Amino acid sequence: MTSAEYLRSVGYWLRDLPWGMRRDLLEELRDHLNELPGDTDLQGRLGSPEEYAADLRSAAGLRRRRGVGAFLRARRPRTVILTALALTATGLAIGGVLWVQSYQPLGFAGGSLNPVAEGSVVFRQGRPFQFGITIENTGRFTVRVLGVPEPLGLPFSGRVMMSGEQGDPGVHGPYTRFHPFDLGPGRVRLLFYKGVLDCRPHGRPAGSLGLLDFPVRFSFLWRTATVMIPLNPGLAIVFPKGFRCP
Repeated sequence: MTSAEYLRSVGYWLRDLPWGMRRDLLEELRDHLNELPGDTDLQGRLGSPEEYAADLRSAAGLRRRRGVGAFLRARRPRTVILTALALTATGLAIGGVLWVQSYQPLGFAGGSLNPVAEGSVVFRQGRPFQFGITIENTGRFTVRVLGVPEPLGLPFSGRVMMSGEQGDPGVHGPYTRFHPFDLGPGRVRLLFYKGVLDCRPHGRPAGSLGLLDFPVRFSFLWRTATVMIPLNPGLAIVFPKGFRCP
């Protein structure tokens, strides 16, 4: 066993001691080993590393230390600090990811564009149809509005339209065809479907279809999601009795 191996083994058996104390004891042992001839049988002269470490403990009146506190004191202070900083950074990063994943600031701004005042419309093939709401960014950060998916089963043919930024929750033109845009904190815009009622995409039979939410797709940092904004009131599309799609 070389001097370096012997020194390392003694250090292992003293690993529970505070880092500074262990360093001082091993420095003394290193000086002693350096004074011995290179061919010295270290275990024959000094005993095994475990025995030598036990003798050092006995001479210094040191008992074996256990627990988290002892573990931390046995580490080099710089290592403890760097580890704590790394754990803190990791915790902050995880918290940041979870916050981004849950961040959803879009809500109903109070304005709506309804095809009828009473909240329901009787379906007629080719009947003009427009329906939408104003949305507001109620959060503290800008998000990008990417699109307005068509609700499943909506008997509609046309396009999605948008307004410019609104000064209030009302419904104001001019309107343009939808394109992705950034919506800053407190900003309001109107989004709506404009076209005609058309059952051919879905072959809708007689009955009714209720629209209770308005879908808006948005992105924030790396996250992309679709939020379903509740409608108040909703819209019902009623199909006449006996109606069948052409």
